[in-house]
Amino acid sequence: MILTCPACSTRYLVDPAAIGASGRTVRCARCQHSWHQDLPADQAIPKVTRPAEMSTPPVMPTVSSAFEDRPAAEAPAKPAEPVSTPESMPSFMGRPEPIGTERNLPALPRRQRRISPFLVGWAALVLIVVLLVAGLWFAREPLVAAWPPLGRLYALAGIPVDAQTFGLEVRNLTPAFAKTDNTPTLVVTGEVVNTAGGVRKVPPLRVSLRNSQNQTLKTWDFTLGRDQLLAGESAPFQTSIANPPPDASSAVVIFAESP
Repeated sequence: MILTCPACSTRYLVDPAAIGASGRTVRCARCQHSWHQDLPADQAIPKVTRPAEMSTPPVMPTVSSAFEDRPAAEAPAKPAEPVSTPESMPSFMGRPEPIGTERNLPALPRRQRRISPFLVGWAALVLIVVLLVAGLWFAREPLVAAWPPLGRLYALAGIPVDAQTFGLEVRNLTPAFAKTDNTPTLVVTGEVVNTAGGVRKVPPLRVSLRNSQNQTLKTWDFTLGRDQLLAGESAPFQTSIANPPPDASSAVVIFAESP
């Protein structure tokens, strides 16, 4: 007979004699779930009974002869037949065997839901579109730097792109006051670094003097003195203004638009 675990659906091939007529508690070797198992009605185990013993041996009748009376020949004794006991069960029943992994059958396959190829195609298309939009957004400056007409498309979409100064950075900015011919002078120094992977043109730079409220008081433009920088190259700059506004508290240097 075949037993099926109600917890994990693992099936086992079991001799009915191992269950017994009154049933027994069994345990799944895979998930350790226990339950009481009864025999099906069509697999009842026949009961083996001991034959009744005769109290006294039968008396054989005698045969009379006209010539003489003589006892009838006794029939040869038959050898005693072995009595069936629970220890010597018929061979067709077999011995009870424990339920283990050696006689288990594969679990009944569970029906799996198949994903529609139509949904898979739509999911792949959405993923491609998302990756494309993300690439166009985060790599907009190098894309416009490589192909300037693409900047017009970004402008039509309302996305600011500063491809002209992509890869150029202003570093080590240091404003300092000095006197030239007894005239107060503000000297601004720093350097421009090309962090891009190729040659970059250097546009003009613009200095903005601001007060403590971050209001612009004075601006002027100047050039670096070099038209372009190689990849990883840097160039220093210095610019000054006489009689700066007395309320100026900071200086900011940015890249100005090319004329």
